[in-house]
Amino acid sequence: MKHFIVIFSLLFSIAYGLTIEEAVKLAEKNHPYLLQQRYALESYRFDYLSTYGNFLPSVSVDYSYSRFRNSDDYFSRNYSLTFYWTIYNAGQNILLSRIKKVMFRSFGENFKETMLDIQYQVKKAYYQACADKEILKFRKVQLKAAQKNFDMAKKKLKLGLVKKSDYLQAKVRLENVRYMLVQAENEYKKSIANLNSLIGFPLDRETEVDSAVIIDFEDDKIPDFDTIKNLALKRPVFKQYRYDLDVSRLQAKQSLLSFTPSVYVSYSLNKDYNSLYASSSDYNLFRIGISWTIFEGLKRYYSYLSAKENERSYRYRLKELKRQITLNLYSIYLDLKTAYKNVNVAKTLLKEAEHNYKQALGEYKVGKGDIISLVTAESALADAHETYVRSLLNIALTRATLEREMGIEKIPAGKRK
Repeated sequence: MKHFIVIFSLLFSIAYGLTIEEAVKLAEKNHPYLLQQRYALESYRFDYLSTYGNFLPSVSVDYSYSRFRNSDDYFSRNYSLTFYWTIYNAGQNILLSRIKKVMFRSFGENFKETMLDIQYQVKKAYYQACADKEILKFRKVQLKAAQKNFDMAKKKLKLGLVKKSDYLQAKVRLENVRYMLVQAENEYKKSIANLNSLIGFPLDRETEVDSAVIIDFEDDKIPDFDTIKNLALKRPVFKQYRYDLDVSRLQAKQSLLSFTPSVYVSYSLNKDYNSLYASSSDYNLFRIGISWTIFEGLKRYYSYLSAKENERSYRYRLKELKRQITLNLYSIYLDLKTAYKNVNVAKTLLKEAEHNYKQALGEYKVGKGDIISLVTAESALADAHETYVRSLLNIALTRATLEREMGIEKIPAGKRK
């Protein structure tokens, strides 16, 4: 049984291949959805920058050619160069620029939330791969133990020291362990494929993960709930919702300004030619005008009311977000505290199972025990080890979920709970 303890102590002591930090960086660089959102963010930025053009005059060049076919066949040509400038529209251009700017910032915070989602997915996949790797390792150890028990029962059967049922029990256990090993290999390959998909590697690449990372979570030093809640209130999504509220407020003002007139000036250089009279004319035209939509029913009034109601809805949207996140945080916080309690129980169970297997193995060797007790003890040890690994995985996944809900990369250390 010594080799069980030695291997178990080494399971988490050796670092392999890709670290979780490297995996996250690769996902941030290669994940298609994140790249899509990054380009969408640039689109919002350029859309905002385009609003500066509204403060400048527009310059246009026009050319037209007309041909007339009747009793007199003739044509005309017209050239014009026009400058047009809206010099006053009650600040609507300023409002539009502010709206686009706030929308750009809002999407920037949304992009940060997307980044946190990707980080969470990578952490979850990485931790699962680590756990599956350790389970696979121990399944291989199980196979060696089951083979050893089978060989021992076979030898004793030849010597006439045990019944054939002992031999058959050991054989059944050996085949069962082989089956579980095949299942563990499949689960590990699938978890690695999932991780590879997130970080941009080929699915069948044999990526090595550092399974030591999950043992680090055995220490339950986490901050109190008030600290966690205060950190979560700084999440990008709260800034995003505040920006969305600002947009709705500005849109309400923009709707109100639709009742005001606008003033424009224009200046054009024109040149006309008419073949019928074989004459051409050059002239300049300067205009200053006012444009004011005085009446179009109650359309603008209702548009303004709609914008105001939308602004009110965004205020409650922000309050509802705070309520939901606070509740989710508390639930995950309680789950994490429970997970830490469970890992201590699992550790105790593992120690007892190791002791029980040692006892059963020693008794069977000297002929005091039966094969059923030995097989049961070996099976219980395997289950206890898997329970311990899964309890560590549960802590890792719960912490990752809490980090995602808080909107941070790593939970700061706190007092021991």
